[in-house]
Amino acid sequence: AFTALNIFPDENPDDEIDNTKELQIEEALKLYQVALKLHSQGPEHYTEAAEAYTNLFKSDIFKYPESQTEFLRLDKPPEVEFTEASHALALDIAAAVAEASPSTLPQILYLSYKNHGQFILDCVKGSLRLEPLPDGALDYQAKAAIDNFSIALASDESDTELWRRAARLGSMLGSRRIARYCLEAAVEVDDDPTVAEVDPMSLEEGFSGEQLKQQLEVLSDEISLSHPVMAPYLKKKMPKFLSKSIDPYPFLPDATKSLQIVRPQTNFTEAVTAPILLNLDHRSWLALGEKLCDMSREPTASRILFRIPPPVPNAQEETVSQPDPPSQAHLAEAEDQIMKDIGTTESPAAESGEAAVATPITSKSDEPAVEIVTTTTTVPVSDGRRPSSVSLPTRKRSQSAAGIRETPEDENGAQKRSKRIRNRDNTEGAVVDPATIFAEQLKPFVLADENVFSFVSSLLEKLDVNDLGTLPSLQAALEPENTTDRSEIVANTAVRDLRDILRTWDDPKASTFVNGNAADILGSSASSANAGLAAFLDQAKTGPQRLTNIPWFADADGISEFTDKVNSEWMPFEDVVWEWLCAVLPTYHGTLWTEQMKVMVVRIITYNDAEIFTRLQLELEHSARDTDKLPHWQDMAETLFELHIDIYSRITNPTSAVPFETRLLTKERLDRWADFAADVIRTRKEDQDEALSSRYLWASVFYATMADSVSREHKVLCWSDLQALLQESGQPAIELQNNAVMPEISVEAAEREVSRLTTMDFFFNLFQTDRSDPAAIIETLEPVLDPESACESMEPDTEDGATASEATDGTPAALRDMWKFLKSGSTSLRLFLWQRLREAYLSIGYNTKVFSCHLKSIEIIVADLRTGDYVDSADDPRKHKLLLWLKALDDLLVKALTIALNDATTCFEIIDERHIKSTCTALAQLARVLHTAAIFDDEIRVGMTQLPQNAAYAPHGSFNSFINKLREMQVRTWALQYTMIKEAMSQNIEIFLTPDNDLADYLALVHFSLGLRKCCKASNKIFLKMMKVEMIRLKHVERWEDYLGQVLYDLYGVRLGVGTYLLEEHGCPTEQLDRRTVLNIADQIIIIANRMPIKDLLKHELRGTLERMQTAVGPTKSSPQMQHNLRNYTEYLKTSIRPSDLYRAWKGQVQVDSLPVVTPESPLADKNWYFLMGMINLAKFRAQKRLGPGSQTDDLRVAATFLRLQLQFSGDFWETWYRLAQCFDHELEEEILWSADKINNHRPDLVRLQRSSIHCYVMALSTAFRTADDSFETAEKLSEMYFDFGMRIYSASREPFGMEAFYVDEFEKHMSGSEGMYKKSLHEELSRYRAWNYASALFKESLRDRPSNWMAHYMKGKCLWKAYRNANDEYDPRIKTTRPTMEAALNAFIKAIEHSPKNNSSSRSEPLLEPHYKLVSVVHKLVLMQSMSPQAGADLLQKQPLAPDKGAPVVIENAEEWQAYILRNLHHLRVTDKQHWNHRIVVRVAHILYDEANPNFDMANAARSELRDSIFTKTMHIQVWKSDAERPGRHCVYMERYVKFMVKLLVITNDKASLEMLVKRVRKKNNDFHRFDKVWADCCLAYVRLIRRQAEIPASIDDTFKSESHDDFENLSTRLDKWLEDPRIAQPIKDAFKEVNDLKKLNGTAMKSTPIDDLISDIWATLHIQIAKTLPDPDQNSLANAQLDGTGESATSMPSMRHMGPMSLNNLVMDMNGTQIPVPVTFAGSEPSRARKSGISRREVLKRAEQAYSRMPDIPRPAPPPARPRLSEPSPSLILGSNDGPPKQRRSASAATSTPRVQTPAQQNEENEASNQADEDEQEHEDEQEDDQEEHPDQQLEHEQAAQKQLEAEHEAEAQAEVESVRGSVHDSADDESDLSDPPDMDDFDPSTLFPGMIGLGGEGDGDESGESGEEEDEEEDEEDEEVGESGAEEAPEGEEEEEDGE
Repeated sequence: AFTALNIFPDENPDDEIDNTKELQIEEALKLYQVALKLHSQGPEHYTEAAEAYTNLFKSDIFKYPESQTEFLRLDKPPEVEFTEASHALALDIAAAVAEASPSTLPQILYLSYKNHGQFILDCVKGSLRLEPLPDGALDYQAKAAIDNFSIALASDESDTELWRRAARLGSMLGSRRIARYCLEAAVEVDDDPTVAEVDPMSLEEGFSGEQLKQQLEVLSDEISLSHPVMAPYLKKKMPKFLSKSIDPYPFLPDATKSLQIVRPQTNFTEAVTAPILLNLDHRSWLALGEKLCDMSREPTASRILFRIPPPVPNAQEETVSQPDPPSQAHLAEAEDQIMKDIGTTESPAAESGEAAVATPITSKSDEPAVEIVTTTTTVPVSDGRRPSSVSLPTRKRSQSAAGIRETPEDENGAQKRSKRIRNRDNTEGAVVDPATIFAEQLKPFVLADENVFSFVSSLLEKLDVNDLGTLPSLQAALEPENTTDRSEIVANTAVRDLRDILRTWDDPKASTFVNGNAADILGSSASSANAGLAAFLDQAKTGPQRLTNIPWFADADGISEFTDKVNSEWMPFEDVVWEWLCAVLPTYHGTLWTEQMKVMVVRIITYNDAEIFTRLQLELEHSARDTDKLPHWQDMAETLFELHIDIYSRITNPTSAVPFETRLLTKERLDRWADFAADVIRTRKEDQDEALSSRYLWASVFYATMADSVSREHKVLCWSDLQALLQESGQPAIELQNNAVMPEISVEAAEREVSRLTTMDFFFNLFQTDRSDPAAIIETLEPVLDPESACESMEPDTEDGATASEATDGTPAALRDMWKFLKSGSTSLRLFLWQRLREAYLSIGYNTKVFSCHLKSIEIIVADLRTGDYVDSADDPRKHKLLLWLKALDDLLVKALTIALNDATTCFEIIDERHIKSTCTALAQLARVLHTAAIFDDEIRVGMTQLPQNAAYAPHGSFNSFINKLREMQVRTWALQYTMIKEAMSQNIEIFLTPDNDLADYLALVHFSLGLRKCCKASNKIFLKMMKVEMIRLKHVERWEDYLGQVLYDLYGVRLGVGTYLLEEHGCPTEQLDRRTVLNIADQIIIIANRMPIKDLLKHELRGTLERMQTAVGPTKSSPQMQHNLRNYTEYLKTSIRPSDLYRAWKGQVQVDSLPVVTPESPLADKNWYFLMGMINLAKFRAQKRLGPGSQTDDLRVAATFLRLQLQFSGDFWETWYRLAQCFDHELEEEILWSADKINNHRPDLVRLQRSSIHCYVMALSTAFRTADDSFETAEKLSEMYFDFGMRIYSASREPFGMEAFYVDEFEKHMSGSEGMYKKSLHEELSRYRAWNYASALFKESLRDRPSNWMAHYMKGKCLWKAYRNANDEYDPRIKTTRPTMEAALNAFIKAIEHSPKNNSSSRSEPLLEPHYKLVSVVHKLVLMQSMSPQAGADLLQKQPLAPDKGAPVVIENAEEWQAYILRNLHHLRVTDKQHWNHRIVVRVAHILYDEANPNFDMANAARSELRDSIFTKTMHIQVWKSDAERPGRHCVYMERYVKFMVKLLVITNDKASLEMLVKRVRKKNNDFHRFDKVWADCCLAYVRLIRRQAEIPASIDDTFKSESHDDFENLSTRLDKWLEDPRIAQPIKDAFKEVNDLKKLNGTAMKSTPIDDLISDIWATLHIQIAKTLPDPDQNSLANAQLDGTGESATSMPSMRHMGPMSLNNLVMDMNGTQIPVPVTFAGSEPSRARKSGISRREVLKRAEQAYSRMPDIPRPAPPPARPRLSEPSPSLILGSNDGPPKQRRSASAATSTPRVQTPAQQNEENEASNQADEDEQEHEDEQEDDQEEHPDQQLEHEQAAQKQLEAEHEAEAQAEVESVRGSVHDSADDESDLSDPPDMDDFDPSTLFPGMIGLGGEGDGDESGESGEEEDEEEDEEDEEVGESGAEEAPEGEEEEEDGE
């Protein structure tokens, strides 16, 4: 067929929704609407309406199983009748099925049948108008209509009107029962008949009640009329206008209005004379018999004619004539059909199914079509009403949606390739054997199975169990080759049967397996009370269905001759029946009838018994002398006698529900045939056939012993005599396979009957035993089923323990007879007995015996599969039996495995070695059988076996359910076998040397085999759960994680990731990990996690597993003990640091009081579970690359929480304290790494973190001394702990922390002495020297286990160097004696260089320079200290790897040569540092170049140039990179020092422009500097000094305002306003005025503005003296102008006037010329006004200067030559973290007192000399302060502060006589701030004029700085300041160098 190449199948065809049912319902709705429309158009359209209804009922929806009512399903197969032993399917089952269908299906079914029934009656009504119909035709149509109504009512019972219509039809047909039933249903349809009177709810209900009342009155049924429901109809009367419409069909006759019975008259003459033609559907005797059975109901035909189909070719005829073997599933149905047909002989009645011929749904011609539709998946479109849906499909339908299993080619994606590629593959590729391909695909499954079979067999062989075999032997057993080996046949018949069942699966097999009830099969159900008795009684009656060579009955042979004979002769019905029997009965013992054929024979001889009996008598009389024909008729009489015995035996068995009348009729018929057979046999001659005599004797004995009145002794004698006669005759056994009750006539069969009779008393008493007395049952059954309890002598090889030695050993003879009977008895009987015993033990709660009974039942069933009865029986009965046994085994496996797993400690108490071996044998045999399904499933999976495309094999068909059930049974079998082997190992320790490993391997191999087939999820994952529990128990097994890893992945989806083998996807739905499992596996998981480094664990799959385990554990509920421990630990961490504790920790003497904790989580805590979780989160935090402050600290907080939780349980694990200390360290680092805000403003928080960290380190050190082991791993961790502890001590002693963590000011206690109460510290503080000494000891201890750690050597050297430098500063002489040597410090640095890596960790190409630089710096300081000679220092440095000139010897003779050498050495290091990461080298060079003792311009300029090459750019951007070895927090310290140093250089070099830019940068980056207030004060003071110096502003010149009048001050100020507003004027003092006001605005509240206000006042005074007096008087000009133009007001009035309104006070007190009018102003309660004193206050001066500044135009100053643009801006994150949020405004107390002395230009040289002299003390230790400054950092401001204090003292002395506020006072400063500190609105002026002198520097707009808010730069510069990575940081310096070069 053509396949489109551009259409690809869907990837997930299962995702498509199968809406076939919806489409069919929609189509049926359309057909229904068409039919209803034609029906409503009247009689002229009835023909079309009839055709429309026919098309409607042909729709597929009427063929659904849920579309058929229950009674239709019961009536549809005429061979089936459900007796009480069967499961009656209630109507609610059909309703439940219908619920799964679309919601419109019940509605359309109901409407279709209802309207079709009404349509039939409408047609009758139309016909009656034209001519009357005969009674037969009218009844026919009425039956058809009522059939439709009944089906509609089955769908909707609430239709009252429909019930009335059905009642009316019943009345028409003369059935008062139907009419009354329907009317009662209509009346009670909505009401409860048990309640009181209820009025009818509708008119239809009222009509029904009235009709019911009339019928009851006709019947005179007063009792029914007294029912409460009828009360409304008796009390009230229906009006006449309503009663006229009470009859729904008035045109139909009503036969129930009176009690008279009207019977229709039939013209018998016409019926007799008319021949009947019977059309046969098939050429078979069975079809012909069916026709005769149908006519047996009314045998009135005088002549019968047959019409048969034409003959088929020989090959096909042979195929057709050979019937299929009868299925065992139809056996019970056939028996019930025989029972049913017995009762219809005397009173035949027409079936209602034949009546509705006019309706397609009830016609027999359509019944086969329905069967075809239900068993196929394709529905042909027979009409043309849907051409569009067929030719143009709306969407592509997949095979899975159509119910067809996809082929392997589809699964492998073969159809997705194009045709060209497929052709190329076919032509170019070599021919590959498909068998080879299949073998390769099956190879993984075969290998897995071979491993399982071989390993389990090896274990079972130790128990002498060899039944499992090997996989090759099982594969050989499945080969189609026939074998004659009896043992092989016995062992593998069940295997092949299961294989054949899977290959030929169909609906009957599905029905057998699905509908089979395990309780019924085992005989333990409550519904089968007599099941055991029936099994016992049937044991001897029914022999095994052996495999026989008797040919099947040829159903088509001779049919043509028979029909020709009937058609050629005039044969009435009786003759045809006789001829049919004469042709069929001779095949009774020569062929094997099918069950259908046997049922047909029984029905024929039952329906026509009288005629057959009479005819056979006549034939025997006529043939008395004919020796040829007489044997034939005698054999026929015996055959009929045997068949009637079979019939009667069936209807009288305990499970039969045949009525007594039927049994009585059948017994009379049997008696008649018994007498007749006796007469026939008596007339026989003795020398004739002995087989017939034996048959008659057997039948006679059977007949004689059937009666209940016959004593058992007589029965035993009869059967014993018959057994003796058969033994004497010596004739072979006679097989009567067509007779169920006597299939075999032989000595063995007679012996079984005798045995049954002899043991009947015992079993009858057993079955009648009261179940309420379990002890009696146990005492009775135990000796029978378990002979060991009755005798000790047993056969070694007994079956089921039911046979004992027959020797005379004291055992009662009756007991031995019962053992013998059970040995030869049926399996069902033994199963029933064991189940009865199990129930008895269950009732007394003896679970061990219950388990044993389950195992015995399994052994019995499995053993039955290897018995001769099973092996030798026919195929179909054998397969039917296998399905039933599998159903029973499934139930037994579930119950046995449940007990074995849940009660493992007690269930094996009585299971001895013999029992274990027998059970293991049975389970091995069962596993071998069930593995057939696995092999078959593998063949399907790889495409080796193609399944038929029918409904049974559909994806949702019954085959999948069956194969899934087999998978579950296989899983349970392997699991139960494991429990048995496990118990065997415990009982046979000497045989199994390594039991745990064997059990683990058993579980792993079986799991692997099941997992390959995706079967692990079968049986609710029972195998996985069992394996999980077992592997948790077997924790000591090697490679434990390999065994459990796959199990945990299958169950919970968690991955351990540490096994040898990769995890495979087994298709198991995952579950939530439960707490119990976590607690069981936690110890092993923790061991696995501890084996791998924590860094690897973060990236490992095990991490996710650990997190899921913690989720399953859930939060820990705190106990009082845990709260006590947590409270103690928290208080301990808040205490001060005792120096004694630091030293006691070395000896393990530091402890914190804690209580032991016992909670459900204690086992986890004992294994350090919470410590592990904390370590994972801590490592996760440390592994993240943090580029800024953010949410990364969440992991740190979680880690600290887990570690604290671990400490609450136990504080004896040293590493918990250590990791918690690291958490505090990281939290501290996070606080100071990105901003200096915490360092400057929140130092108590930092102190708290430092103390907590140090306390944790102390506890870790102390605990490690007591509990740490001596492993190498622990030693390495301890070394790491020593190093981190030392780093914390050293960091706490250095800036920015400054030993605050060791302060004890907050920890004081009250003391009492001779002088009274006083406070004293708890203990002494730890000094710096001791801290460095302690840290060096820690670093030394760290180097014991990690001697190659260069950082430990480096830090040890720094500690020793600090101790060496500062030992002399200690007051304790004992400490001075412990001063380390210089050589120790130098050796530490030299070792650090030796062990340091060549390259930096952040860059492979950059060298690590920290130890090299530190050694150069320390040697230089030693030379300056004269502790080392220059030559010795040079010799030492030249030996280092990075020495200049490749280490060539140098000669140093004096200090100048040493300075040149050291600069050359540092320059060489700088050249090596290509990316300029090491900023300290640059600063060290600058400090060497700038001699602070003798500062001069050239030295300062050289140092400044050195700094501007890398650290400070031309625009004063500060680029200080963070190196890897730099401690957190040190960066802001370096920024503070470098800015102070640069400010000093800029002041000396008089570079005001650069200082102005630096001031802007510093003010903006207020969170980048340590002690920002002091840094800002230094910058401001230096900037103010430069402004005063360059503008030549004298100091204290503003004293002139003290003697100046207000008028003069205002006049001169007004002149200055005009002068300052003139943009054409450019003078230094004007620029100075602008700059100092810009600085004041930029300062805001960062520092007190006293020095700035002093400069503003001095500048304003200078302007008054030098400028204002030279300007013209504006008052005179205004007066002259007023005289000329007549105006009275000057155009240039006072500036203050322009802000005043016309009604202001100043305007009111002035005249028109602006002259002030003296107006006396008085206030209530005030003194008389005093005269204003002369002199201007400082506030007025500042206010006037502020007003002038606000009016100055913002004219940009000329920019310097532009430089090349920078390539990149330094990243703020690399310089000092984040600048988020506005800087906090702070007032510095020291800034208020740091105002410099203002000097005149003549005093400038003196100022420089004084400044240099003041800085000499600070210069002495500046070299040490550059990197590791020991002195206090604020020494740089000491001299400035001293000068400021002196200046303030002078101001206070001068202001004693002042009336106005004192200059420089704190109050004035506050007032100034309140008046002037607020910046102007940024929209009122040009931002570029804020700092005019800075416009255009580097192309940056820096003039928009706001002093109050500290705003950021403009957008362009903000983009340049964005954070960059390391690459950006490395490029930035190069960019700056290029920019500088460009300038």
